[in-house]
Amino acid sequence: MATEKMEIKVQAFESLDSTNNYLKKLASEGAAEGTVVIADAQTSGRGRMGRSFASAPGCGIYMSMLLRPENCGVDCAASLTAVAAVAVCRAIEKVCGRAPGIKWINDLYLRGKKICGILCESSVKDGRVDYAVLGIGLNVTTKTGEFPAELRETAGSLYTQTGFVFERGKLIAAIIAELSSLYSVWLEGPSVCHAEYKRRCIVLGRQITVSSPDGEFEAVAENISADYGLVLRMPDGERRTVHSGEVKLTGF
Repeated sequence: MATEKMEIKVQAFESLDSTNNYLKKLASEGAAEGTVVIADAQTSGRGRMGRSFASAPGCGIYMSMLLRPENCGVDCAASLTAVAAVAVCRAIEKVCGRAPGIKWINDLYLRGKKICGILCESSVKDGRVDYAVLGIGLNVTTKTGEFPAELRETAGSLYTQTGFVFERGKLIAAIIAELSSLYSVWLEGPSVCHAEYKRRCIVLGRQITVSSPDGEFEAVAENISADYGLVLRMPDGERRTVHSGEVKLTGF
């Protein structure tokens, strides 16, 4: 039986440097699980590997949710990121009628453009996760010319990819509902969304370039492991699983 859904408490701001940064501060001060921070704009939005995340005022959803999973090891970040990715995909499908794909491990794509990034940051005590902050940045109404010049070839929004303007409030409510629901089931078994994540993953079966701590190399993405690693087939036929790094697909 799934755990009862957590109580959601939302704090909304006109602008923050980063919703993740602010929520991590609240978490360190004892904020309760289910605390959600939303900003209309971010001045220093962040993505994975120290990258910035463009966060134009009024154009996207910039939000973070605080989770305090009990008895969770330090390796849970990947599965929580996967839970968030699937939850946002479901929310977009419900509100917008479109089905984004997931580019391993944390980016959502629609019609060839990145529309969303997810950043999971955790604090560890005594080998266990004390808290995890799930940050979600979704481009909703951003126009192509409003992205930084270096992102215009790769970044998109729900508006640029569909031609429609969707209400951010409805999307926020749907994301919170889907994420809290999936998380409550995830607590019973981290593999809860593995099959759906794999089905939505756009890199499988594709020739990709991987940039990892071991360097850059080409391979075919074959599978998603039980712990959400990317299973690769190397040019010599060897199988290798990576758990961190970036992938680039031909045509993206």
